[in-house]
Amino acid sequence: MDKNLLFALDIGTRSVVGMILKQHENGKYEILHKKMIEHEERSMLDGQIHHIPAVAKVIRTIKNQLEHEVGSLSKVCVAAAGRALKTVKGRSEKDLSLGDITSNEEVIHMELAAVQQAQYQLASLLDENSNLLYDCVGYSVLHYYLDEQEIGSFIGQQGNRASVEVIATFLPRVVVDSLMKALDEAGLEMEALTLEPIAAINVLIPPSMRKLNVALVDIGAGTSDIAITAQGTVIAYGMVPAAGDEITEAVSSEFLLDFPVAEQIKRSLTQESEITYTDILGFPSKKVTSEVISTIAYSIDNLAEGITNEVLRLNGKAPQAIMLVGGGSLTPLLREKVAEKLTLPMERVAIRGLNAIQSLIPSLKEDGPELVTPVGIGIAAKENPVKYVTVSVNGKTIRLFQVKKLTIGDALIAGGADLSKLYGKPGMGLMVSVNGKVKMFKGKIGSAPTIEMNGVPCTLSDEILEGATIHYEPGNNGEDAEISIQDAIDDHSVKSLWVNGEAETFETHYYINEQRVCANTLLSDRDDCYYRFPSTLSDIFDLKKWSSETKNLDFTLFVDGKPLSLPTTITSTVHLNDLSVTLHTEWNDGDRLDYQRSEEEQVILKHVTNALDLNLHQSCTVIFNEEELTLVRPLYTFYREEEKLCSDSVLHSQERLLMKKTNQQPFIFQDVFTEVELTLQPKPGESLILLKNGEKAGFQTEIQTGDQLLLKFEVLV
Repeated sequence: MDKNLLFALDIGTRSVVGMILKQHENGKYEILHKKMIEHEERSMLDGQIHHIPAVAKVIRTIKNQLEHEVGSLSKVCVAAAGRALKTVKGRSEKDLSLGDITSNEEVIHMELAAVQQAQYQLASLLDENSNLLYDCVGYSVLHYYLDEQEIGSFIGQQGNRASVEVIATFLPRVVVDSLMKALDEAGLEMEALTLEPIAAINVLIPPSMRKLNVALVDIGAGTSDIAITAQGTVIAYGMVPAAGDEITEAVSSEFLLDFPVAEQIKRSLTQESEITYTDILGFPSKKVTSEVISTIAYSIDNLAEGITNEVLRLNGKAPQAIMLVGGGSLTPLLREKVAEKLTLPMERVAIRGLNAIQSLIPSLKEDGPELVTPVGIGIAAKENPVKYVTVSVNGKTIRLFQVKKLTIGDALIAGGADLSKLYGKPGMGLMVSVNGKVKMFKGKIGSAPTIEMNGVPCTLSDEILEGATIHYEPGNNGEDAEISIQDAIDDHSVKSLWVNGEAETFETHYYINEQRVCANTLLSDRDDCYYRFPSTLSDIFDLKKWSSETKNLDFTLFVDGKPLSLPTTITSTVHLNDLSVTLHTEWNDGDRLDYQRSEEEQVILKHVTNALDLNLHQSCTVIFNEEELTLVRPLYTFYREEEKLCSDSVLHSQERLLMKKTNQQPFIFQDVFTEVELTLQPKPGESLILLKNGEKAGFQTEIQTGDQLLLKFEVLV
């Protein structure tokens, strides 16, 4: 076959269309030959080949017919049905309290995580018995949000939470695999592959027009495929499980017609003013076309409703314009109803045929919308072929469907990498209460993953190469927050105070859950902590366990078994910088504190006798030889166990004393000599004379307080 010729196949649910196109030197294409054969059985369902041999038979027949025109055919351009595509929205979020977004790489990571979340959603939507594997064939960012407010870029922004919303499109691998097997059985090799919606868009909406928000709807027999452009790219694909067959079935049901007959009547509704038919009971009928259309209007309305609802779901609003292609787009009133339901002017909804393809040279009598997709398959597969790229991800061979520039991120998703765990998680933070206020302390940020392609470091956004060996290691998780109570509070004070002439240093005190701790004690999550500097004299007294109060002590003795309570007190004085102060007074660095505390009074035996109103001694004071002399004789004797006590013996509380009383007797002159020493020496012939109050007395003479006593020597005549 001439190298300038293209063999394109559009394998649809109802029929297979084959075309031979020629590319001229000016770059434009011409349709040289076209063949169309309907499936003999329902071997296709919603774009998926269900009976490979039956589909291969139809392909082989078309191949043979075209070979009579152009010679041997071995390669063919085909498209994967857009109706098999699944479009799902995904979202990923990041807590900015753990760290701001500072690089485009982090943004790409968030986008890919959203794609993967969409992939998880798709898996949950599928039947649990489904074993289909889906490849992501593209995604577009719908919105960036900062604290739920839409924003243009995250980089350099500050907030609490960032999130990105994407719309991702997935294609079952089995769709392409079964297509390749059918071609192989028909003796053909896949020259190029595209997607049906992309094929139609490429010939009707070139890249220069894709900044416009336009929806292209390919209405076939079994499904209506949707693709939407905006922001310079295709942002979404969708499918409605309703199309031309629904209209045919309505005609069949309303007028009791066999399905093929109903299909012929449906196609003639746009060409004939009257419809003549014979129903399944054999009765012939003739009806005005408008009557037939009115009878099936409900079905047309349902089809328009399904299409417009899906467009609104994918786009979020009515697009700027709608293009309708495919045989089903010729359904009467469908264009009008689509415009009405989207509240668009009629001129914003158009049915497009071959004459709308600028790169096509007119050559066929037919130029209807049903031929747009087959032509687009040939042109798109030639100019923008979709290839498979095979790479190795951590030793696992991955085949990627290249509908766009493929990146390392795409390969990691296909390889099963969990992108939510690709970057190391931030370490656990701490939330504690400090003096009644909640404080948060962040853990350390996790590290980025290490990614290499063919041994060279790369990023998620780098384009992958055919046959590349990709290896990645997830980043390490950040360390949990670790902070001491002193660092958490950052209000440490140190002051000096002179206490009774000696310098002492006092620092901030720290407490965790009511327990005093060291300044370097590490905090745990939800600790209740507080700090306090001993800024008042009361704080100093508490630390030193001092007391400033006058204290009455209980002092009890047992005398002959009977309790005896004796009052005793302790007092103190407090001066700050030589001024008398209270304990509420605050002190400053370098102040002088003087504190005196009276010692506890010692209790002696005299205190006991005073309390008992006893005189321990009997006394008598006299004048002896012109000098005063006091004679003392004990009246009571106290014992502590075997110890005999005197009046100044120190006693202790709770001691037991024994008291012995001595019989009281008068003092006599002789008692004086126990207290004095005589130094008088008698002269020869002198005799001792004792006088009491001037009168002679003897040694046994009783004396009393106040008596005048005299001892002398005289010569007696």
